[in-house]
Amino acid sequence: MSSPKADRTGGIGPFALGTIVLAVIVLALTGLTRACSVSSPGTVDRGSVQRIDVADATRSAAATLPFPVRGPAMPADWIPQSTDIRDVAGGRAFRLGWLTPDNTFVRLVQSNGTAEGLVASEQGEPQAGAPVSVDGLTWATYRGLRSEAIWVSDVGGVRWLVTGDATPARFVQLITVARGSP
Repeated sequence: MSSPKADRTGGIGPFALGTIVLAVIVLALTGLTRACSVSSPGTVDRGSVQRIDVADATRSAAATLPFPVRGPAMPADWIPQSTDIRDVAGGRAFRLGWLTPDNTFVRLVQSNGTAEGLVASEQGEPQAGAPVSVDGLTWATYRGLRSEAIWVSDVGGVRWLVTGDATPARFVQLITVARGSP
């Protein structure tokens, strides 16, 4: 009795199947990379930026967090674009992010976690800098990933962290508005 011969009519061979799988992977990766973009300041299409409602996000966070949070009402040319709540060492953190009028990014993080845990959750192990003073509060400063600045201080019993690639003047503007917010 002879062994059966492979059916060479109508079956997909391993080479053809591998080529199809590879093509699907390449197409998927191409689609993913087109969904991501990196742009320098000044090149952001501000009309297409996702916007969030800071007041709603703050109300939701306040209902679930064991510390008071503030939702700064930034000027209209600041685009609120991100928010989340996450665990950090020693507590929780409420994060709000904006695209500034300069097309840079700045984030306010409010937390009951430790300063070290909060900084590590945002930027790993950044390099410490010189402290700065804003409206009578001293802020510890760091230089993080991608040269982003990090400022940390305690405000009304809540630890605040401000980070991003915005200018120090934008950090001060956010801090000043946030401190005056309910």
